[in-house]
Amino acid sequence: MESIKAIFFDLGDTLASTDPPYLHRIAQAMREVGLEISNKDFELEYTKADFKLFLKHKERGGLTPGEYQQWFLPILYESLMPGQEVGEFRQNVRSAISKIEFSRVALPGAVELLEHLKDKGYKLAVISNNDGNTEEKCDEVCIREYFDLILDSTNLDMIKPDSRIFEHALNELGLNSREAIHVGDMYGADVMGGINAGLDVIWLNHRKIKGLSHPLIKEVSGLAEIKDILK
Repeated sequence: MESIKAIFFDLGDTLASTDPPYLHRIAQAMREVGLEISNKDFELEYTKADFKLFLKHKERGGLTPGEYQQWFLPILYESLMPGQEVGEFRQNVRSAISKIEFSRVALPGAVELLEHLKDKGYKLAVISNNDGNTEEKCDEVCIREYFDLILDSTNLDMIKPDSRIFEHALNELGLNSREAIHVGDMYGADVMGGINAGLDVIWLNHRKIKGLSHPLIKEVSGLAEIKDILK
């Protein structure tokens, strides 16, 4: 991949995670307030909702963080609890998840991969749908030093899968879409969002989600495999 000059990464569940993972905490909270769902099944439903949101974004021609907040959870809950009134349930889930303690950790192989890519001369960036604290979270798991650029959807008022956030990263680094590749775990926000912006993508499908594919996708199950792609 001689033309590639920069690697863009999602942060959550791509380079760093929480213990327990964010999606598992949501599933645990849902079980505590009455919904019988396994972690694996919730991961699948969350991924499907993320892809449906991408399709809605494509249909409307754009997406703002506010619209993301407005649309995503109704899409998810309609899949989990079709036709049901979920207002009280959602409040109970929020309350339950706020009581689950967690720590933040770098994912296995993250530091080694970033060191390898930095040594190879790639520019590295984070593009994260986050709460405004992406830099602090990178600091917390000791990976901040590797990045030339860190973008947070809340701070920019732009959000994946909207192509504008990828285009902003390219402009900041003085690159075109053929010179960057995006790595992420979410099929809608990261994979289809990146492809829609004209980037090559690597899908970190560590959850082993079945039934989603695209001819332009390079799929891996762990970060270590990315070294073989970006030789």
